[in-house]
Amino acid sequence: EPQQGSSSSSSSSSLDAQQLTGVLATLGIATSSGFASVYTEKVIKAKRNHNVTRKNYSLAYMQVQLAIVSLVIIGLYASIMDYDKISQGGLWQNFTPGASFSMFNSAIGGLIVAAVLKYADAVLKGYATAISVVMTGVSSMLLFGTQLNVIYFLGVLNVIVAVLLYNGKNLDKYVC
Repeated sequence: EPQQGSSSSSSSSSLDAQQLTGVLATLGIATSSGFASVYTEKVIKAKRNHNVTRKNYSLAYMQVQLAIVSLVIIGLYASIMDYDKISQGGLWQNFTPGASFSMFNSAIGGLIVAAVLKYADAVLKGYATAISVVMTGVSSMLLFGTQLNVIYFLGVLNVIVAVLLYNGKNLDKYVC
């Protein structure tokens, strides 16, 4: 005789696994974004050897080339590994609106970072990211009723102080 409640526990564990996968993917995006921004800043601000005979392509042009190559590689990999699933359910199967929004948000964020990085540095990008996390938390509280605790507000205070200290001029006149 089957046990009652086993289907709800299996669906609960499946949901937990999906949430864990989503959190790990988001952490991977954040980590790779941080490393990529620092490396890109290094490449942009490095002195170039002008004796090299090559055309001076812009960074955006080279990024488009890398993106096209990566799309071809991942497209081939997906076609080989998941052809049956993709042909039956489509490329966007199991994408919830939240996952789609997260993907879109990351893509737009990457484009904005590329534009800002030309005129700023990775430290400012880090502060912009921290401010966006603060704004996301406050928006979640206002829109969805999320309960924010004291630790969250201490983090908000930390972000505000860090931004003021980094960007402040003549702080010694006002503080001391």
